Amino acid sequence: MDPVFDIIRRKASEISSQMDVPSFYIERQRELARSMNVADCSPDIQYARDMVTEKGGVLGHGFRHARSVAIDAGAIVFCEEGTGDQSGLLAEGVLIAGFLHDIKRDEDDHPEKAASEVEQIFRDKISPRMLEIILFAIRNHEAFREPAVSEDRDLMLCSGALYDADKFRWGPDNFTDTIWNMAESMGLSIQTIIKNYDRGIDGIIRIKSSFRTETGRHYGPEFIDAGLRIGEKIHEFCIKEFL
Repeated sequence: MDPVFDIIRRKASEISSQMDVPSFYIERQRELARSMNVADCSPDIQYARDMVTEKGGVLGHGFRHARSVAIDAGAIVFCEEGTGDQSGLLAEGVLIAGFLHDIKRDEDDHPEKAASEVEQIFRDKISPRMLEIILFAIRNHEAFREPAVSEDRDLMLCSGALYDADKFRWGPDNFTDTIWNMAESMGLSIQTIIKNYDRGIDGIIRIKSSFRTETGRHYGPEFIDAGLRIGEKIHEFCIKEFL
């Protein structure tokens, strides 16, 4: 672990700890608890989780990122659909997609590559319908790319839930973990990060208007704004300490 990035992580975590918890985690505790319960009770989700654990981090997107995306995506499904049996099945699909969406993060067109690998692994383990939900969601989670559109409401819901949960990570998580993990895995220096800061921030700002579910549109901008506040303070800290 690069000691410079370790210092930055600690500083970012300190800044983040002084900020309010995103309201999604306060107002949607019931849906989050239900999502975690589904994750704990499903052997297929356990299998997906073990796959991520075994693979380790990929370009800074490891188990912690995958679990956060999966649990939040499941919760978004429950926010949108309530707590019936059908929503539980959809949540199970999006939880699997959440754990596995970045397993090919180090390859070109990683959503398609991830979907192809998941299809090979799960085609004989789960129903065709569940597999369809998972693959559609994984293929459509990339930012700044026109998503596929379906008349199937369940596909669109799960795809939107995965996308939104993944983009929640562009908030505080981006500055406490992701950027520094990616920089280390790619061999980038802190000076390179500082040089490209403004361009990176422009991309994060663009995400604010891209959330796809009603739940994501309601809570997502708060995540992004919190991340931007952390980013501004970390940028100032890095200039002072490392330039």
